[in-house]
Amino acid sequence: MIEEEVKFKTSRGLKLAGALLSPDEKLRDVVVFAHGTGSSKASPRNRGIAERLLNHGIASFLFDFTGHGDSDGIPEQSTQDQQFDDLISAIDFLSAQTLVETRFVGVNGSSTGGTVAIRAAAEDPRVQVMVLRVPRSLGILQYAPDVRAPTLIIQGSEDKVVLPEAREIYESLTCPKELQIIKGAGHLFEEKPSYLRRMTELTCAWFEQWFAKLAETE
Repeated sequence: MIEEEVKFKTSRGLKLAGALLSPDEKLRDVVVFAHGTGSSKASPRNRGIAERLLNHGIASFLFDFTGHGDSDGIPEQSTQDQQFDDLISAIDFLSAQTLVETRFVGVNGSSTGGTVAIRAAAEDPRVQVMVLRVPRSLGILQYAPDVRAPTLIIQGSEDKVVLPEAREIYESLTCPKELQIIKGAGHLFEEKPSYLRRMTELTCAWFEQWFAKLAETE
């Protein structure tokens, strides 16, 4: 495994911190992680998924949104619009790398990061596969019908506040889609180790499956 700490700028000039995990020096398929409010690139759930993806030959790019972790700014600046700019800037950064080659890009968005991921997938065709974990629907449903990337939504059955929002997003999507509800799990899937394992397995399987299908059509 190769892990590289990087810094990159948003279109608005803010400097963001990221970590690029790759199975080798050839980047190839990569998943960009959009974390939730108050989280960071160090999220144990996202980190666990990223390390598991390496076993499938898939790279990961974890970064801190504006006002989070090691990135510039304060939390109050980290609006939905700013986070959208952050996520697109992260994809721009990967696309501009000259020493490695990015083939297909997926996005893994959790909670409010899932909200931002939906808009990114609707507006940027570089997002070709997507997984949303406990996604929030505030201000984003108008973008959902324009998403073309095959999308998996993973939700805990006991996450009573977010579950209706996840269902609402699912119904609004017109792309290839799937909704997986893990019975007994809450917002963070931390009640039992099996919930976290199941969430991780579903996420990795979705990216592996759809990256392989994209490769078949090249």
